[in-house]
Amino acid sequence: GTAFVVRFEDGAQLAAERLLVATGRRPRVNDLGLEKVDIEPDPHGIPVDGRMRAGDGVWAIGDVTGIWPLTYVGKYQGRIAAANILGESREADYRAVPRVVFTHPQAAAVGAPEGPITATISLSQVPKTATYLRAWDEHPGFLTVISDGEVLTGAYGLGPEAGEWMQQATVAIRGRVPLAVLNDTIQPFPTFSEAFHFALAELTTRLPAQAR
Repeated sequence: GTAFVVRFEDGAQLAAERLLVATGRRPRVNDLGLEKVDIEPDPHGIPVDGRMRAGDGVWAIGDVTGIWPLTYVGKYQGRIAAANILGESREADYRAVPRVVFTHPQAAAVGAPEGPITATISLSQVPKTATYLRAWDEHPGFLTVISDGEVLTGAYGLGPEAGEWMQQATVAIRGRVPLAVLNDTIQPFPTFSEAFHFALAELTTRLPAQAR
């Protein structure tokens, strides 16, 4: 039966069995004493530079920066801030931020969501042995890779443990690994990582002749 009823300002009502709250999050910047150190937060949070510096002798990391409200991005920013506090000159790079939705199967993405050259393959194209079938085959999946013609710039996919096998795309994007090197990489069998072999092969057919 109905478990939730949403009442709108005009008096209308909407009844449903489930309620999904997806209104986003706001950085908590109140009552931090920021005015005492001459820091003015904006609607997104505390502005920081590439070194996570918010002001003279002040650094900010995590959700409060409003950059990427993800736990692991906050940890990364902490390492950047610590390095600079200790005298190293290091800037944050967000070109390859992985995102995972822990549904069943998982959805994962990293890098740019679109680009000039893309290729998509179905996980059904990835060879498997009898020991790697059964439950894995209950949910179809796919992998899409995105490129500027020289390196991988983005990737996203859906499939069992996608958050795990998508990480090689994270390294490739962050390191700007040439497509030729990625195509020359050995993928283990039987694993879902082999999806990259087939996706990159398909991507190569779509590259300009001089870039192959």
